[in-house]
Amino acid sequence: MPSNQVRRQDGLILILWIVIAALAAGTVVSFTLFHRHMNSILAMADGGTAFRRHFAYVGDPSNSFQNAIYEAASQEAAANGDYVESVGSSLEMSYSLEELMNIAAASAPDGIIVNAIDNADMEEAVNSAAQQNIPVICVGTDIYGSKRSSYVGISYYTLGQAYAQCILPLQKDAQQRVLVIKSPEEHTTGQALILSGLHDALRQSGADSSFSITYQTVGDSKSFSTAEAVEDLFAAGDLPDILICLDETSTTCTCQAVVDTNHVGDVAIFGYYVNDVILDALQKEVISGSLTVSTKEIGKSAVDSLEEYLSTGFTSEYSPIGIESVIPENADAYASDNAGASETESGEETS
Repeated sequence: MPSNQVRRQDGLILILWIVIAALAAGTVVSFTLFHRHMNSILAMADGGTAFRRHFAYVGDPSNSFQNAIYEAASQEAAANGDYVESVGSSLEMSYSLEELMNIAAASAPDGIIVNAIDNADMEEAVNSAAQQNIPVICVGTDIYGSKRSSYVGISYYTLGQAYAQCILPLQKDAQQRVLVIKSPEEHTTGQALILSGLHDALRQSGADSSFSITYQTVGDSKSFSTAEAVEDLFAAGDLPDILICLDETSTTCTCQAVVDTNHVGDVAIFGYYVNDVILDALQKEVISGSLTVSTKEIGKSAVDSLEEYLSTGFTSEYSPIGIESVIPENADAYASDNAGASETESGEETS
């Protein structure tokens, strides 16, 4: 090989090693800073009062549903003399949920609450924490087959049945076309259970032939990308009779897209969760309904599960959270009961 090619190859290898070393150094620094931050929190708060236990919360800080769970968990822990730290909120760099899970475990908390995504990397991170004797409570999404201590959240199958109850009153002589917008954040297992519950409930009601159900995954879990994908769906013009959204992001984007494309009333829309945008759309009858859960109950139950595990060595593997249906007719009552509890991801309102 000519000497200039050898030098060029050696130079590329050197650059590659420099990049790898820089990434490794950045990770070490982030872990170190986070560990110091945790120690300072545990050592002193409110004038030097030490906390009894320290829990770490792993979730997406841009997601209002997950933030509401964190706030509820923090309040419940504080009532017990404990502290819940939002992992990643004090870090300058951006990390994936799987990376934040590993960072949380490295700080050796008494327990971890994670608003998980069900994939192999997250399962590995959860199992790694469990091997370090750190109990892990999954909320919102379960991680099937992992070594988590408990799952606090809805039954996917029951959620599917609840969606069936939403669309059953919309039966007509002609078969109704139903499009289910699947979440890119959810593992296929959970969403398969939702769809199974939906189909089984329709079949048990003798209405399965009245609905033609198709599925589509839009966006990449980020609100901007999902907003574009949902708007394209409405702009295409070939709309279904009924649209079901399985997560907060697609529901919020749909509330805005149906208005922007002048299709209000052309399709019956059922979503998931209730934030300010979704609630406003319900009150204005832009959408037909949304299924939601109490984030306060999830946060409280997650902390209670950690407390129980640390005290007894055991806790229930599954703590079910009830599903609530919010429709235009009860939206005002829901808003009154939950005043100040919901926040939007973007702060925008449906016009």
